[in-house]
Amino acid sequence: MSSASAYLSSSSRRLELRMRPDVSVHPLEFGGKRYWGVKDPVSLRYFQLREEEFFILEMLNGHTSLEEIQAAFEQRHAPRRVSMPQLQSFLGILHEQGLIVTDLPGQGPELLERSTKSRRREMYSAFSNVLALRFRGLDPETFLNWLFPRCRWLYSRQCVMFCLLAAVAALVLVAVQFNVLQSRLPGFRSFFSVSNLLWLAVALAVTKILHEIGHGLTCKHFGGECHEMGVMLLAFTPCLYCNVSDAWMIRSKWKRIAVSAAGMYVESVLATVCTFLWWFSEPGLLNAMCLNVMFICSVSTIVLNGNPLLRYDGYYILADFLEVPNLRQQASAVLNQWLSRWFLGIELRHEQMLPTRLRKTIALYAVASMVYRWFVVLAILWFCHAVLKPYGLEVIARLLAVLAVGGMLVAPVMQAVGFLRNPARRQDMKWGRLFVRGGVVLAIVASLFLIRWPYRIATPAVVQTQGAQHVYVSVPGKLVDSVPEGTSVKPGENLAHLENHEVRLEVEKLRGQRDQMQLRLKTLESRQVTDDDAAAQIPATRERVADIEERLKRREADESELILTAPLAGKVLAPPSTGQHSPPGTLPSWTRTPLEERNRGTFLETGTLFCLVGDPGKLESVLVIDQTDIKFVQTGQRVRIQFNHLPGTVLQGQILEIAEIDLKVAPRDLIDHEDLPTRVDETGRRQLLSTAYQARVQLDAYDDSMFVGAQGQAKIDAAPQSLASRLYRYLSRTFHFEL
Repeated sequence: MSSASAYLSSSSRRLELRMRPDVSVHPLEFGGKRYWGVKDPVSLRYFQLREEEFFILEMLNGHTSLEEIQAAFEQRHAPRRVSMPQLQSFLGILHEQGLIVTDLPGQGPELLERSTKSRRREMYSAFSNVLALRFRGLDPETFLNWLFPRCRWLYSRQCVMFCLLAAVAALVLVAVQFNVLQSRLPGFRSFFSVSNLLWLAVALAVTKILHEIGHGLTCKHFGGECHEMGVMLLAFTPCLYCNVSDAWMIRSKWKRIAVSAAGMYVESVLATVCTFLWWFSEPGLLNAMCLNVMFICSVSTIVLNGNPLLRYDGYYILADFLEVPNLRQQASAVLNQWLSRWFLGIELRHEQMLPTRLRKTIALYAVASMVYRWFVVLAILWFCHAVLKPYGLEVIARLLAVLAVGGMLVAPVMQAVGFLRNPARRQDMKWGRLFVRGGVVLAIVASLFLIRWPYRIATPAVVQTQGAQHVYVSVPGKLVDSVPEGTSVKPGENLAHLENHEVRLEVEKLRGQRDQMQLRLKTLESRQVTDDDAAAQIPATRERVADIEERLKRREADESELILTAPLAGKVLAPPSTGQHSPPGTLPSWTRTPLEERNRGTFLETGTLFCLVGDPGKLESVLVIDQTDIKFVQTGQRVRIQFNHLPGTVLQGQILEIAEIDLKVAPRDLIDHEDLPTRVDETGRRQLLSTAYQARVQLDAYDDSMFVGAQGQAKIDAAPQSLASRLYRYLSRTFHFEL
């Protein structure tokens, strides 16, 4: 009885709590219901309170009691009722969020602990999202107040319509001239080379700075404020960010959507301008920078900013369009409610009253956003690995992967542990349902990982003449004459004549030395009967003669190698064009192919592919297969190939032969292929970064547009593989461990 009296007396006592006088309050509307936006001007945090929640907050004036608040609430919002525990819990939330204050002693340690927890949450948030690190900067309000009057004309109807029409014109240009545009684009390795990565970073930084300034100016245009602007490391590239959370204080949802879409609008204008500049400019720095800006604006808008599945601009646009504040939190709450009911038999209370149709929609949104978030993170990690691999810096990509994936896993694991450690939750759990239904889900997932799915191996491909023999220069020399391309030759027939004065002079010198030593040997043999000294010199002289003859034989062989001959009957075919060939630090010696008339008199180095001899009507494709995939490749397997000069056309073929010896150097025809990472060794040769093997493919059919040296991408239809085996191989190859 005494405890009840104490409880009643405590609920009737005056509360020493009051709403902070410095918070800003504005009416909002979501889904036809009235909400109140509350802004904390110190922490720049924003809250959306329902009508009944804001009523309780307003009642806190330092003079009311819990009973008075309860009575006033039930009278104002009848027939809804609120219990004392619910009221006390809500007051605790308001105090924790810093919306109410009290003059009671002992608040200092509580505020300090709250600040410590807030900093800890910020540190964890940064750790869990290493691909987008934020560092707070200065208050940009003064700068935006100075800039906005000078940029007000950008928000005129005429300017907006002109920009939209220009964007449509740029899209039409790209669509109509798509094939030409595609042919002008650089390859992957060229676009993401070290020399262009710096300019990409500059373009990203400038683009994002203008993007964020667009958010800030638009927020100012609709009456909002912006008090936070700082630096963000977006995929480790520095750029600007602008906090426009003050848009939550704007009543019209369409104006809030405009604030969220302002950054993408700025990027679309930049992409439009750069599209026309890139199209009409000559290759150079301006042309390359315009392409960089086009790439960044398009990729960031489609993959990041414009996509509502990530918490960027598209997310806030969708939240305002659906009129669901805190969309991700509500979606996660609804999904957790469904999962708890289905697996554990627990009914989790969800305060937000959402229509059934909308609850299903945001639950699906929660699943889709989680899957897409993983997809984007893994895609960025793969991109970093692909860029860093040619330079031997894969360890950086692996460390980044551990940090990013680990940060994304910590939060759900900690939430699950906290949920299971709650005694009230454990008491209500239906463990039998959890084991049965959880086992069914695990069995389905396991079957998806263990079932063998179609498996295709992607490799670079190049066209060569079937059965053609390569003719290489084995002894360097000046090209004197050669047969033209297309000449029919027989085995042993001359193809070209090279001239090397050093070899010829050395042969003449060795012949003179041989004749001189043979004459000396004959003289010594004629004197050996009467001269013992002469007899003693004969063995050494004979060895000297033999040594000179051996050297002469080798140099005469070199001299004969200066005449290139046909290894078999067929037609002389030109090798793949190599642009220009010359030792480092020297002027170009020959261009395109050695068979061309203009290359007469040029110097050909050892190892130069002079020509091919074979039947030009019989072509085949040669694949370069990585050692990690070679064990899955067998003769007879079907192959689909798409060549660069035939976009949209897929040719079929079959593997005829697989080399048993791995490649030591990169094939000449595929040196510049973007999917074949190479490095230059100390001798100047291109070596593969990993062991690879060649395979020959017989093409089923092809037309006259096919030519020797054509490059493309091939996909081998290998034996089906399970997802588990593919994941194991990827992890083993990436992190170098064996299970």
